[in-house]
Amino acid sequence: MRRIVLCWIILLMLIGTGSPPAFAHAGLLATTPRDGQVVQTSPGEITLEFSEPLEEGLIDLKLYDGNGRPIALAGPILAAGDASRMRAEPPKLPDGTYTVVWSVVSEDGHPVNGSFSFSVGRSASGTIAPVSDGTSALIDRTLAVIRYVVEGTLLLGAGLHWLSWLGRRRGWPEGVREIGRGRRAVWFVLVAGLIAEGLLYLAALPGNGLASVFQKGQWTILGQSPFLGMVGAQLALMLLAAVPGMVEGWYLVMWALAVGALAFGGHAWGIQPVWLAASFRILHLFALALWLGALTYLLLAMRWERKAGAAIEWGPFRRFFVRLALLASATALLSGAAMTVQQTDWAVLWTKGQTWSVLLGLKVTLTAVMLVLAITQTLRWRKHGRLTSPALLRWEWGAGALALLAGVWMSQSAYPLPVTSYTKTFPAGDAQVVVQIPRVAPGTQIMTIEFPAPMTEPRQVLVQVSKPDAAVNRQPIPAERTGTGRYQADIPFSMYGTWTYRIDAAFHNGTHAEFTDTLFIPGGGETR
Repeated sequence: MRRIVLCWIILLMLIGTGSPPAFAHAGLLATTPRDGQVVQTSPGEITLEFSEPLEEGLIDLKLYDGNGRPIALAGPILAAGDASRMRAEPPKLPDGTYTVVWSVVSEDGHPVNGSFSFSVGRSASGTIAPVSDGTSALIDRTLAVIRYVVEGTLLLGAGLHWLSWLGRRRGWPEGVREIGRGRRAVWFVLVAGLIAEGLLYLAALPGNGLASVFQKGQWTILGQSPFLGMVGAQLALMLLAAVPGMVEGWYLVMWALAVGALAFGGHAWGIQPVWLAASFRILHLFALALWLGALTYLLLAMRWERKAGAAIEWGPFRRFFVRLALLASATALLSGAAMTVQQTDWAVLWTKGQTWSVLLGLKVTLTAVMLVLAITQTLRWRKHGRLTSPALLRWEWGAGALALLAGVWMSQSAYPLPVTSYTKTFPAGDAQVVVQIPRVAPGTQIMTIEFPAPMTEPRQVLVQVSKPDAAVNRQPIPAERTGTGRYQADIPFSMYGTWTYRIDAAFHNGTHAEFTDTLFIPGGGETR
């Protein structure tokens, strides 16, 4: 058991000395002024456009001059009618180079930050780095470490609970069934970790969310973040799991629900349909909990056998654990593949420089190592009638812990969005109007509209897009004629989600034709 604890300590040291994961769930699409732009006069407004709606009150924007000194701003605020746009008004700026540092919380509750620079009156000589906030960096890093501890402990704890219950039903030796004595310590670690997770998350929010909640009484912040909702639900479930005197099924259900809640704290909210994305993640989490729980159970059983000096009848274990490992590994592989296929595609998966793709490759490799070690263990078990190599079992457990670490990091990293196109054909008399969008992604995209013969060519084509659930309703955009019967318009899809467009074609004889459809803009991944 000491070796297992040592493995976790080493993993946490590696995490703590590295950079904290980037929460890239809301991507910056455009800024005014643009990054590196030289403007001749002081801008009256600084605007930032994101790929997702932002949370009101959880946004921050700072402006620094060429010497790193802060400049007071009016704002920031969200643009009226478009929660994905943030704006602030600077004072009149003298010639020089300026750096904008922004921090926001996206609709799925993840904090995101970044910076860009621009110049007034003369060319920028380079980005000016503002004074760094060491406290903020420490909070982010500590939060990342605690998240890994909580999620890893939750999966292992749930797996051991389920295995202990199965052991009692199957009449396994009493000494082996009593390995759950450490469950109380696991429970305390989880409760303390969840509380710390929530407090650190609030402290890391733009505008100091911790002070906003406890000093200013802005309790609505707690209900705005899906991440906080997940943490709150898991904390409540852990408290319910501590209620004494309940039937055994009560505790099993509480742990199962706590594991399932993890599926709603990551990329699932940016993938359509959400219920299917969450289902794949729940299956994946349950499979990992069973697999790692079974390995831990065997390690603890071997430790009990060594300390007690009593031999365990391994025969009843072998068939059950082989089947369990086969079921858990197959479910983990299939659900993992389904998650990957649903949120991206193989064409962009291995794009050079993709952190998410590298982590996926690492997770697949470690899973393959686990399978090889499991097969080796099973063959030896079958030959000798007992487990003969605790070292191999510990290596398999270590590979599983690293695979879990890679998976948690993936859930907090930007994944490569699938490169898809959109084509819609509308019947119009004896012809068909064709609407195409080569790239379906957040940002300004090109829409082409073709009115083929024998249709009369329209004198004007207007395109209007809206996103009712985010109260976004753009003004009609005139499409430019680029050829006979061919028109083109730049459509600003400023966030992910379901958008509606309406094309109004006005003809010379005074008639109009309208064409309407909806399309889903994927989100949660990397925006380019």
